[in-house]
Amino acid sequence: MSNYINLLPIVIVAVGALVSLAAEPFIKDENKHKILPWVASLFVIAGMAAYYLCTTDVMFNLYAMDPVRKVLGASVMFCAFLGIAGLQWTLGHEKYKGGEAYALLMLATCGACLMTQAIDFLALFIGMELASFPIYALVGIRRKDVNANEGVFKYFVSGSIFSAIFLYGVALVYGATGTTHFFASCLDGREALYGIGVLLTVIGLLFKAGAAPVHFWVADVYTGASVAVTGFMAAVVKVGALAALASVWLGILVTNAATAPAWNLAEPVTIASQSKGLFYMVVIVALLSMIIGAFSGLAQKSIRRILAFSAVMNAGFIVIGLLLPNYAKDGTVQMGAMFYFLITYAVASAGALTGIAYLAGREDRNENLEDLQGSGRKRPYVALGVTVCLASLAGLPPVAGFLAKFSLFTEAFSGGLGWLAIAGFGLSLVAAVYYLRVAFVLFMPIKNKCECKKSCCGSTPFAYLLRFGVTVAAIALIVIGIFPNLALIA
Repeated sequence: MSNYINLLPIVIVAVGALVSLAAEPFIKDENKHKILPWVASLFVIAGMAAYYLCTTDVMFNLYAMDPVRKVLGASVMFCAFLGIAGLQWTLGHEKYKGGEAYALLMLATCGACLMTQAIDFLALFIGMELASFPIYALVGIRRKDVNANEGVFKYFVSGSIFSAIFLYGVALVYGATGTTHFFASCLDGREALYGIGVLLTVIGLLFKAGAAPVHFWVADVYTGASVAVTGFMAAVVKVGALAALASVWLGILVTNAATAPAWNLAEPVTIASQSKGLFYMVVIVALLSMIIGAFSGLAQKSIRRILAFSAVMNAGFIVIGLLLPNYAKDGTVQMGAMFYFLITYAVASAGALTGIAYLAGREDRNENLEDLQGSGRKRPYVALGVTVCLASLAGLPPVAGFLAKFSLFTEAFSGGLGWLAIAGFGLSLVAAVYYLRVAFVLFMPIKNKCECKKSCCGSTPFAYLLRFGVTVAAIALIVIGIFPNLALIA
C-alpha cells in the first residue's frame, strides 16, 4: 500500500509557495521582502522537519523513500532556506518591487526533492522540469541586466535541448523494457536500444549536474544570476541531479545483472559482471570535470565564476562515488561516500555564496575579488561563516569537506582506482588555492572605505535570516565533519 506521508515534505513546501504567491499582491512593495521571506522560511523549515515522519516505502512505483533520501531531501530544503535568506538580502537592498521570487524558489525546491525520490523516468522528468522552469525565471529576474538576459537565454535554450535528449532516451528505454521504471528488465534482443536510451538519460542528468563535457552553460549562468540564486543552483540542482543519477545508475546495474530491484540507496548492490563501457564513461566524466574545474577556476577573478568551476570540479569528485567501493574488481557499489560528499558540498557552496551576497553589499554584482577586499573586516561574523564553508570546499580539517574527500579517495584506493584518487587529490590541491584566495581577500586591509549609508553596511531587517542561515551552515559542516554518523550515511 502506498504511503502518502512520504510526499508530505514536498506538499508543505508547495503549499508555502502557493501561499506566498497568493499573498504577494496584497502586501505593500516596501514590506514584501520583510514578510514573504519569513513566511517562506517557516514552510521550508516545516517541510524539513516533516522528513522525520517519512517511512521506508515506495509510492505508486514512482517515488521511493529510504534513510539516504531523507537526508538528501532535508539538505535540499536547508539549502533552499539559505537561498531564501540570500534573496531577501539581495532583492530587499535592490528595492525589487515583486515578491514572486520566493514562490519560484520553493517550487524549484519541490522539483529537486522529487528528483531525489524518483525511481521512474517520467516521475524524474516531472521533477526535473519543476526544478528547471522556476530557476530560469530566477536567473533572469533582473530584466534590465545584460548578463542576466544572456545567462537565462543560454540556460533556457541548452536546458530545453538536453531535456529533449533526456526524453528521447526515456522513449528508447521504454521501447527496450516496456516500462519507464529504473529497475525494469530489458527484453531479449533489445540490449543495444536500452544502452543508447540510458546513455541519453545519463547525459541529460550530467547536464543538470554541470559535469564535463556538458558544463558549458555553468559559468555564464552563474555569472548572470544574482549571488543568492547562484548558491541555490549550485546546491539544490546538483543534489537533485546527482541523487537521480545515482538511482539511474543502480537501475542500470540491476537491469544488466537481471537481479531483483534495489531502489534503496542505503543498501549495497553487487552485480555479476562489470561493464567496461560504463566504467570508462564515469572515469572520463570525472577526469574532465576535475581538470577543467580546477585549472579554469584559477584564472577567474569573479567569485561566482570561481565557484561555478568549483561546481564543475566537485561534480567530477562526486561521480567517482558511482564506482565505489569496488566496482572495478567485484562489481560492488555502495554510494555512501558519494552522498556524504554531495551533502557537504551542497551546504558549503550554498553557505559560501549566500554569505558572499551579504559581504558584497548593496550591489551583489560587485563580487570580484578586488571589490570584496576587506569586506570581512566590516562584517566579521558572516565572513567567518563563509570562511568555514570555503575551508570545507577546499577539504581542510576539521570541516566536513576534509572527511568527505578523505573517504572518497581512500575508498577509491581500496577499490583499485588509486591512480584516479591521486589525480583527484592533486587537483583538489590546485582548487584549494582559489578557495583560500577568496578567504584571504575577505580579511585583507580595506581597499576602499564604505561611503554608503548604515543601511548598506549595518544591521537591517534583511540580514537576520541570512546571518542565521550562514551560521547554521558553518556549524553543521564542523559538526558532521567531527561526527559523520550524524549525517546518517557515513
